[in-house]
Amino acid sequence: MDLTFLGTRGDIAKKTRRHRRHSALLVTVANARILLDCGADWLRRIDALQPTAIVLTHGHPDHASGLANGAPCPVYATDETWQLLAAYPITERLIMPQREPIDLSGVIFEAFAVEHSTRAPAVGYRIADDRRCAFYVPDVVAIRDPGAALHALDLYIGDGATVTRPIIRRRDGARIGHTPIRTQLDWCRVQRVPRAIFTHCGSQIVGGDGRVLGALVRRLGRERGVEARIAFDGMELSLDELAAAGYRA
Repeated sequence: MDLTFLGTRGDIAKKTRRHRRHSALLVTVANARILLDCGADWLRRIDALQPTAIVLTHGHPDHASGLANGAPCPVYATDETWQLLAAYPITERLIMPQREPIDLSGVIFEAFAVEHSTRAPAVGYRIADDRRCAFYVPDVVAIRDPGAALHALDLYIGDGATVTRPIIRRRDGARIGHTPIRTQLDWCRVQRVPRAIFTHCGSQIVGGDGRVLGALVRRLGRERGVEARIAFDGMELSLDELAAAGYRA
């Protein structure tokens, strides 16, 4: 399973060469090219990516508005996300069930509910082929069932909105926002996840010193027994090579 981080910028105005476009992660296995999320920056750019399927975590613009003019392939999303995208002219709308694995051309996706937004309920995905497994959750306050979601992973792909300071508030009694990288690395330590990489980067990372923040994330990971990195636009990973030899960053 190969991963390409096409876009690693969150819903912020600041952009750089390393973090230029909104969330989009391409998963490639054999003839499958599955795009996870398609933020607003990808509007009118989707066809060039040649996806065989698109899978959405939730309906916020930085994850879904690249589909505002339609999609060239089937799109999978939860019922709640489809309600938010009702006006989008997407022909092949398929429901992504929660906690029910589905096979997309040899890649197994299983959706797990997460806390992030009450207006745009989000999920994270276990993504597995016959050899490797990753969990993708680019926007998260908490995972509802972390034991099941993070069990026996090769790689955790998490929320890079903030490194150490929570961005969490309450709306109608529910927590919304983003938990920091430091806390997500605690989850990985508890579940014995060996490696983590963080995307959907916020202003602290995008507007900060990349070398200093990269070193900080690596240190936070080492303290918890996790090999941790920050993703950037165009970053490519092979999960097989990653497990054998570390990051190709």
